[in-house]
Amino acid sequence: MKKIYSIPVFLTMMFLVACSEDFLDLKPIAMETEETFYKDFDALDMTATAAYGILCTRDIFDYYIFMGYASAADDVEVGGENTNDWPQFQAVDRLQHSPMLSTIFDSWGYCYKGIRMTNEFLSRVDKIRATDTKVNQALVDQRIAEMKFLRAFYHFYLAVVYGGVPIADKIVDPSMFSTPRNSLKEVYDFMIKDLKEAIPYLKEKSQLAPNYGRVSKGAARALLAKILLYESSYAKNYPGDERFAGMQERWTEALQYAEEVINSGEYQLVGINGERFASWRNPNGGVGGYRWIFTLDGDNSPESIWEIQNVMDGKGWTYTRGSYIVTYFTVRYYYRPSDPTHSDRVVGGWSFNLPTSYMVNAFGNQDSRETGLHSVPVDPKLDPRFATSIGRPGDTILVNDQTEGEKWFPMSFSNLPTQTISRKYECSPQEYWNGRTNDNEGPMNVRWIRYADVVLMAAEAAYMAGDKPKALNYINQIRKRARMSGNTGYPEDLTDISFEDIVHERRL
Repeated sequence: MKKIYSIPVFLTMMFLVACSEDFLDLKPIAMETEETFYKDFDALDMTATAAYGILCTRDIFDYYIFMGYASAADDVEVGGENTNDWPQFQAVDRLQHSPMLSTIFDSWGYCYKGIRMTNEFLSRVDKIRATDTKVNQALVDQRIAEMKFLRAFYHFYLAVVYGGVPIADKIVDPSMFSTPRNSLKEVYDFMIKDLKEAIPYLKEKSQLAPNYGRVSKGAARALLAKILLYESSYAKNYPGDERFAGMQERWTEALQYAEEVINSGEYQLVGINGERFASWRNPNGGVGGYRWIFTLDGDNSPESIWEIQNVMDGKGWTYTRGSYIVTYFTVRYYYRPSDPTHSDRVVGGWSFNLPTSYMVNAFGNQDSRETGLHSVPVDPKLDPRFATSIGRPGDTILVNDQTEGEKWFPMSFSNLPTQTISRKYECSPQEYWNGRTNDNEGPMNVRWIRYADVVLMAAEAAYMAGDKPKALNYINQIRKRARMSGNTGYPEDLTDISFEDIVHERRL
């Protein structure tokens, strides 16, 4: 009996002796870790997708940039139901904002989230490239370039809001959370380096179809031209300001990259030859190019260099992948002419981003603060861009009325102190209002870089570099497209050009 009891004791002792530290240090088998997840390029590519995904955040890259920051200038007021609507935006409008406003600090967190994703990808790609035998090396080069563009883009957004910021060129660990800010010049040099390294490996827009949301060679060149233009402007206008220490005038270089976009043959000013495009706005005769590019049908048009794509998967509150712009900017009320009381009825929009009288007058070259213009004062409505951009009392909107059906009704301006409304981003009832379930389901892409913007960059850079004839040619291309989008003969070509003329065209 004694021998029988000793057998299990002996086996137990043998088992314990055989144990080693490996027994206690086994890697978890029921939980994904970074080491087990990043096994091939397909897994790493999900991180690249996540870096793009930050762009779908409604708080930053959707209505914030158009409404939250534009209201600080004189061309728009915040608007809304009344002057107390959206206090955070009202504070920016009155220049009473603080760093604690979500309109300010949200950009910090979201941009650095995007930067972290780009750095996560870039820190792992060399190992994956060496170990994944099936990987397409050209595709790896393209993704690296895309991540460098996005890293530069997020840094640029931060620099516009904050000035000098901490450069994040690698994954940030807790010990780096108190990293001091870099100078603005250092941030600009970092962005320029990333973009120059990215351009050779990116595809042209025509090669990306149908994946137009990916970064193209044209997008990188355009962003680089913009950054060089900003640096040049800081250097010229603030030569003794320590915030811009080290900045240089780089007009020729800015012009070079803008013209690489222009001469690529990938883009055009839509409607410059008078083309008309099918649209619900005018089912019989179509609309001009300038009106069409700001419609749903104009998504990824030949004038688009880079747009944040509308995915509308509805996953989450801030990551809807739809747009808030339609709801925020569309007029709030309309009325039935058949109703003698002209009572307000709800369209569904929130009537934010109201053009001011300064903006109205600018379309007619009548803003008294603008001096040095070579265009003559005219009725603002003669510029075809006016009706696309601004609505006023007497203008109508297509509404699906419960009683009278779908037709054009007069907009109500009873709650709008400026007696104006923004009109670029309206949608038809069929496109949006009839089927929406949330206010953030606007169907249009967010247009971030347009070819017209690049043409204006080229005009400014050429003018500052001393080539006025070239600058005049580029400005007149912008004016011609506007003119050919209507039938009034305006705006006319300029015969001479000033820097103020370039600034004026950019306002419009």
